[in-house]
Amino acid sequence: MSPLQPRSTAQWFLSADTIHLVFAMILMVVGFLSIAVSQICLGINLGILVIRWAFLKQRPPRTGLELSAGLLALWALVNIFFSTDWQTSLLFYRRFYIFSVIWIMAMVATSEPRRLALLGAALLGAMAISLYGEMRLVMETGSLFGARFSAMSNPMTSGSMLMMMVLLGTGFLLGRGHGRRVRLAVGAALVPILLGTMLTMTRSAVLGLLGGVSIMLLLSHRRMFFAFAASAVVALILLLSLGHTFLPHKYQLRLNWDYQVSGKNTQLRLEMWRGGWEMVKDRPVTGFGDRSLEEVCPDYYGDEDTLYFGHLHSNFAQMAVIWGIPGLVLGVFFLVMPLVLLLRRWRVLQRSARPFPVLGSWVLGACGVWTGFFLAGFTEWYLGDAETMLIYLALIGCALGPEDSMDTSPAG
Repeated sequence: MSPLQPRSTAQWFLSADTIHLVFAMILMVVGFLSIAVSQICLGINLGILVIRWAFLKQRPPRTGLELSAGLLALWALVNIFFSTDWQTSLLFYRRFYIFSVIWIMAMVATSEPRRLALLGAALLGAMAISLYGEMRLVMETGSLFGARFSAMSNPMTSGSMLMMMVLLGTGFLLGRGHGRRVRLAVGAALVPILLGTMLTMTRSAVLGLLGGVSIMLLLSHRRMFFAFAASAVVALILLLSLGHTFLPHKYQLRLNWDYQVSGKNTQLRLEMWRGGWEMVKDRPVTGFGDRSLEEVCPDYYGDEDTLYFGHLHSNFAQMAVIWGIPGLVLGVFFLVMPLVLLLRRWRVLQRSARPFPVLGSWVLGACGVWTGFFLAGFTEWYLGDAETMLIYLALIGCALGPEDSMDTSPAG
């Protein structure tokens, strides 16, 4: 039965797809609040998907990501046998469990009301963690700017998750066909989320935010893009020249050009990536395996004072080191494929005779989310970050879900 078809009250509350929608909404909320609870909720959602598929013959929809995700998962599985620490690689293979959220969300995001409900749940979770983190900053430091925002996780993870929600919400503000109440509700929710994003003081999140808004404006309001770009340049000049007169000290430091180029974090990343290149040259085909690199890194860069991490702070450098060049190619294929599918769907929606304002806004917002995630991944290992990946893949899955009354599937 179609989600848009009228149902009796009993049918509505007892239907499997409605139960699935409720748990998917819960997952959207708790995905911002607790990684442990969200993983449990993901398992419940996956269980419902299997039951619907096996017993109710309700097969998950094709999203177009089956091939790219499958090839990457297959190579990672084969790569376990060549890993320099196969036990850890076997344990880390659980990261592909999170990929299931793509098809979970695509299976429930099948109509305009359902996508709107999922948007509300995601905004609620992001707004809740933002307000909690902001209040905690004031209580602990006496100021919003006394420390970096890190309510649920570290500032980089928090910055990426909140950045993606700002971009998705902006897609709804830029999209057409929404009433004033929807725009006001989304805009009000974005205020604390945007503030939280800025308070993380994460450069990759700011870069992703600017890139995401730019791609959305290019797709939907091309003339506004040039005004946005000009405004961003003027704002940057003003901040660099006058920021020291009104910005908190931590923000002044991050706007300092010497800090950006020669700061400890920048230099450490550059050193990591140079060491990563040496690792790739040693094991170009199979890599070192999906493992922590803390024990490997000292052989390739740094000295006794160097701070080593278990990863290389870059999606691309990390994939090349742990999975080799073939893994890097398959990883990039998986990362790029969503944009291809989203742009294809966006073109179909623009030609559609019927309006689909929620779907159109979600696809537009997902293009921004993809851009922000992809850009931020140059300097962060977000493909290995369970919190970030859960939200990213959930938002992409919603955008690629089938519309009951419109054939926008990859095959269509």
